[in-house]
Amino acid sequence: MSASLASILLLWPGLAHADPEGDWALAATRRALIAAEAPMTLGGADRSPLTLALAADGLTGPRLDAFTALTSPGLPGDHGVALTAGGFVRLAVGDGRTQGLLGDAEPGLLSPRLGVSALAVSPWWEVKAQAQGWLDVGGGVSASAPVMAAWAGLRRGPARVGFGIEPRVLGPGRHSALLLGDDARPFPAGSAAVEGEVGRLGVARAELAMGWLQRPRRDVNRPGIIVMDARWRPKPWVEVGASRVGQFAGEGRPWPGVGELLLPLDPHIYGDPDQLEADSNELASIDVQLLAPLGWAHPQAETLAVYWQYGGDDLIVDDSGAVPIPRLAGVANLFGAELSAGPLVLNVEYARLMDDYFRWYTGHRVYHEGFTQDGRSLGHVNGGDSQTWWGRVGWVTPAWGVVLMTEQVRRVEVVEVLQDQVFTAMTEERRHRYGLTVMVAEPTRGRLELDLSTERLLGGDFVPGADERLNRAAVTYTAPMWRPTL
Repeated sequence: MSASLASILLLWPGLAHADPEGDWALAATRRALIAAEAPMTLGGADRSPLTLALAADGLTGPRLDAFTALTSPGLPGDHGVALTAGGFVRLAVGDGRTQGLLGDAEPGLLSPRLGVSALAVSPWWEVKAQAQGWLDVGGGVSASAPVMAAWAGLRRGPARVGFGIEPRVLGPGRHSALLLGDDARPFPAGSAAVEGEVGRLGVARAELAMGWLQRPRRDVNRPGIIVMDARWRPKPWVEVGASRVGQFAGEGRPWPGVGELLLPLDPHIYGDPDQLEADSNELASIDVQLLAPLGWAHPQAETLAVYWQYGGDDLIVDDSGAVPIPRLAGVANLFGAELSAGPLVLNVEYARLMDDYFRWYTGHRVYHEGFTQDGRSLGHVNGGDSQTWWGRVGWVTPAWGVVLMTEQVRRVEVVEVLQDQVFTAMTEERRHRYGLTVMVAEPTRGRLELDLSTERLLGGDFVPGADERLNRAAVTYTAPMWRPTL
């Protein structure tokens, strides 16, 4: 096995995107699993192809089998090791904004990309990694080769424990998420999770992860980050979840106590002008997803999903009573719906993170860059102080697909807050974005995808009259998965 591992550069082929909703084949596989009522939770952070393959193990159906042939890595036998390798090549042209590419802004007018990956799995452990080569041409030439994933851990039955870098998307959102999304570089963390059926109580999942933000910052370098998630799917048609992401410590900063780290009842520090005491920065949310099977209405119909995520950007503790009660502040909401009917998929999603005082991802006392990497939000793709409408309609089969998308974004900039009075910039930033994706696929030949987008930007960076048209075209070829015999 070591010779085979040494002959490739590590992971799985869906590496152009972070999660199933960014990769059209993985998204279709996930919808087929929902329609098949697979015993899995839907909003957990780990949505890798391996997780979907394990959920699909033992399930059959023409549509599910056809998509898993494109997306599923090899699964080991009782005593063997399965190795899967793949890669992609993408060529992007234009100045349009990227989304969901793990922090890749493609800043050049010409941006070729090369990605390679591999996954090794046994009945007891998993090892994966993912590397990319970036080249950007336009106003100069720059090149880099970031590691986008590198993970090793144990995975047995319902338990998964490990450490490394891997993409994380948390919550029910299809387009984005309030706490953790796929628009920024993933961070290193150790994680312990358990997920499985609990008798007649359905399927439950719990995870605790802790790591740090490794990218250069202008506030506190290498701040710690903690992720807590619990969700329960008592029946195939409903899932509820509660999640939290916290920021703490970092270079030159003291650690909070263990109790305050796990449940921050006192995150705000007063009377500390030199900012020397332990501080924290919090995001928390609850979510609900309802799924209605539609097979009774039409043979091709699969599922109607509606979902809601409600979050707060900090904890305010009401200690006026005998027992301190934590409450969410600076609330945000995300609503969405998805209709899956055979190859047809319809989506609509609305997110409002418009609490100017708290600013959600940025603006905290010590961690003023907040939950960001390289200026990109770890949560929603459009950041805080924004409203987003997103929709898509697609016709997706295992052999080909066409998807139309639109996104309408409104953003405001907070200038100052005085005595609870919020002062914003005179000009709002508005984006009107439209996209077309066309794809073809065949398990032995790989996948080819064409993405076209155009965007009208009004008041860019909140400057009056800063209007422009942004365009982007990208062609991505994802190689067929290589599954050598070990």
